[in-house]
Amino acid sequence: MAIVVAAVPAYAGESLPPLARQALHTAQVRMDAGQFADAALVLREYMAQAGETVPSHIYLMLGSAHHQNNDRKKTLDAFQAGLKAYPDNDQLARNCAVACYELGRHADAGRLFEKAYALKTPRDPALLFHAGSAYYSGEDFSAAARVLERLLADQAQPEKDWVRLAVHAHLEAGLSEKTEAILSRYLAINPDEAPYWELLAKLHMDREEYAKAGAALEICYRLREPSGKELERLASLYAYSDAPLMASATLLRARPDSADMEYGTRIARLYTAAGRPDEAMRLLSRYDRSASLAGKKGRILYDARRFREAEAELGEALGQGDGAAENVYLLGMCAWERRDWGAARDNFMKLLGDKSYSRLVKVPLVVIEDIETARRESGD
Repeated sequence: MAIVVAAVPAYAGESLPPLARQALHTAQVRMDAGQFADAALVLREYMAQAGETVPSHIYLMLGSAHHQNNDRKKTLDAFQAGLKAYPDNDQLARNCAVACYELGRHADAGRLFEKAYALKTPRDPALLFHAGSAYYSGEDFSAAARVLERLLADQAQPEKDWVRLAVHAHLEAGLSEKTEAILSRYLAINPDEAPYWELLAKLHMDREEYAKAGAALEICYRLREPSGKELERLASLYAYSDAPLMASATLLRARPDSADMEYGTRIARLYTAAGRPDEAMRLLSRYDRSASLAGKKGRILYDARRFREAEAELGEALGQGDGAAENVYLLGMCAWERRDWGAARDNFMKLLGDKSYSRLVKVPLVVIEDIETARRESGD
């Protein structure tokens, strides 16, 4: 957002009073020599002595001299005085806007950039972008969104930076639906912008549209290399969206050669949820046999309703010393499913003293007792 410098060619063909032309020429010579304070002095002396209307070029050059002399306050004063005298001058409005921006007066800068846009012929869309930037810098996100939405509406092929700022302004202003519309338009033209696919995923996540969020992240991670943690979060999203095969494939992509049995078990359970218990068993076969592994296989086989195989694995786990209550409970449930009431009762009875499982087994134990009583009474 550079200050417009009023150079000699800007007024050479215009009708200016002789004293004004002489002051401008002398000031320009001083500025070309790097004597900015002297240039400003020449212009101020002319303004003090002029018995005529001071041309807008004088204010423009005075402000530029102060700006190049790094005096921001005097820069703004000069341009403001000029704009007061010439309220329809687009260059003075623009330079006032820049001076305000450099002094941290972002709301004033945004307003003045909008004014400069309205005054300039033909219209310069960059002025609306500068207005949006100023409002955004001042954290007036609603004003930034308003201006940038107007800018994009008038442009068939807006600059990338314009769209990016519009996205963030709408997002900060809490306008999620408009943000998504702008993002979708942007990504249709620039489909290889990974950060904006990630941003689109966040919008879907905020609205609990998990399948859409997963699709957007998948595209993002094809465009840039994701970290293992990012892939694991994506897998969780797939699992939550009831897409266990996508979740398992993503976890394998995150850690293709993981020696972590717990991690492998997580993938195996996803295979089971997808109706592929054989793949789950093949995956777990890469790990060394142990009581812990047998118990995990038993759980997966139980979930797949392969009760005989589950009992074999759970029995192996118990035989190797893994007497976890879950293994005992699952053995009882396998027997229950097979209607082996005696084996179910024996396993459930072992859990009556366990606080975590005692309430779970009391009802089936009562049912088993009723079944056995009915059998005795019927003579079966």
